[in-house]
Amino acid sequence: MTLAPRIEGTLPIRSPAAAFLQAFSRRAESGLLTGRPQPRSSYAATVVSDGGLRIRAADWSTAISVGLNDLELRPAHDGAVRYRLQYWRWTCYAVGLSGVLGGIGLWLLLAFDAREYIANHPDSQLPGLSIDQNLLMAWAMVLFWGFAWPWILVALHKRPLRRLIARIAAEVDASVA
Repeated sequence: MTLAPRIEGTLPIRSPAAAFLQAFSRRAESGLLTGRPQPRSSYAATVVSDGGLRIRAADWSTAISVGLNDLELRPAHDGAVRYRLQYWRWTCYAVGLSGVLGGIGLWLLLAFDAREYIANHPDSQLPGLSIDQNLLMAWAMVLFWGFAWPWILVALHKRPLRRLIARIAAEVDASVA
């Protein structure tokens, strides 16, 4: 499912898998994103079965900064490592924030006479549309930005996360060699 906050893939590495995973663990502890400690880059690394490595965002500010919430790395065939990333905490933040804003928008549209407001304030109207069409646009915008957009954002966030994981892995691999 494209809206699920999860990506998987395989990364080529030049170093031995065990050395790579040890270096990746050290990188996570010292600052996963840049290799230096940063306020919103607090990660904890744990070894899992089969010689794999699991890295989790240690707090909410880290979890919502870029979305590297729960990353699992496992040795694959010779010269590669498999990864699986889930970013549910980042998704909860995006969906929750948009939902709150969407809820406020729905409350405003239902609690106040939006039709009268639009009719009495021509500056608030979209040119060329009737009052009913402007009201329909207001409803559509609240519903889209409040409830559809965060899920589109989850899907769009996959490509930057793949690039980020590949960049960090390349930097770690270069540091091992």
